[in-house]
Amino acid sequence: MNRRSFGLALSSTLALSACAGGARMVSLEDVNAAGGSVVPILVVSSRNLKADGSLGKGRGETLAFGRYDVSVPPNRRAGTLSLPSFWSTNPRIHFTTLNNEIFASESLFRSQLKAQLLSRPAGRRTAVIFVHGYNTGYEDGLFRFAQFYTDVGLDDVPLHYSWPSAENLLRYGYDRDSMLYARDGFKATIRTALAAGAERVLIIGHSMGSMLIMETLRDFAIASDSETRKKIGGVILVSPDIDIDVFRAQVRRIGKLPQPFVVFSSKRDRVLEFAASEIYGNARVGALKLDGALSDLDVTLIDVTEYSNGLLNHDTAITSPAFLKIIGNMKAFTGSFGQGMTSALSGKPDSLMAVEDADTIQVGAVPF
Repeated sequence: MNRRSFGLALSSTLALSACAGGARMVSLEDVNAAGGSVVPILVVSSRNLKADGSLGKGRGETLAFGRYDVSVPPNRRAGTLSLPSFWSTNPRIHFTTLNNEIFASESLFRSQLKAQLLSRPAGRRTAVIFVHGYNTGYEDGLFRFAQFYTDVGLDDVPLHYSWPSAENLLRYGYDRDSMLYARDGFKATIRTALAAGAERVLIIGHSMGSMLIMETLRDFAIASDSETRKKIGGVILVSPDIDIDVFRAQVRRIGKLPQPFVVFSSKRDRVLEFAASEIYGNARVGALKLDGALSDLDVTLIDVTEYSNGLLNHDTAITSPAFLKIIGNMKAFTGSFGQGMTSALSGKPDSLMAVEDADTIQVGAVPF
């Protein structure tokens, strides 16, 4: 396939995969009857508010705060995400919502966040903050977070930061600028979580959202905000859309990285391959081809290439059933974030075949 043909195929596939499903609401009775589960997700967003009170695609002048109770369907293959359509909303099959609420004030958001944190025992009051990637509607990012949160088995307080994506494949530049526009809001989100009583925060970013995380960590370092930095209990970057030289420069400026600091990368990530060859002209961190490329940094690189069997392979670490089963057994993903990833992997299941070379963990094929 030539570059033009691949680009057209990539465009068509991404356009289909990123269509907003519409957060159709169902009742708690419907969810209980379907046998589903509910994930209450608090949301901070730098998107604009539309006339109907929902979050839009534009850039908001102020932050919006809300809560979305997401219904997760039962008997679902791990990694799958089935969205409702305009014609069908079934909690047995689809991710839906029971409650869509944008709060009238930040104080209401803080009180709900505080209540969720206090519902956990002391020592377990962690907020998990998820940052979505390029070409992602707020509903899509919300549902993807609920899918990952459920499949991995997290039980900390889920907090979603939704930045203003154009939700359009051809507006990559707008999304990149929006990501940079959203830095102050993301810093405020982390500080708000800590002010509400979070003992620490774990940050998870996908694709372009990873750049937002790195830029925010860099800002904290420049501001010498040691109080915030010491309470960041770990960073996980999934398929990060970051130039490798920019990433190295960011790490140098940040200095001591939060630990564990984990990067999921795939040599078969078609999206980042296309970005590197057609847009940027340099390797992206999420699609590294050189072994040991980050071995001199305090970063754990997990190679998920063997699980990358789809067309795009841009979200393997959060959609591959086999890999989700593995990381669901890693203590670093289920609450014990104080230890490094390598030591946490000592609790991996026997079926996990890992080759640890410097700071790289190459995960081989595992039969399930």
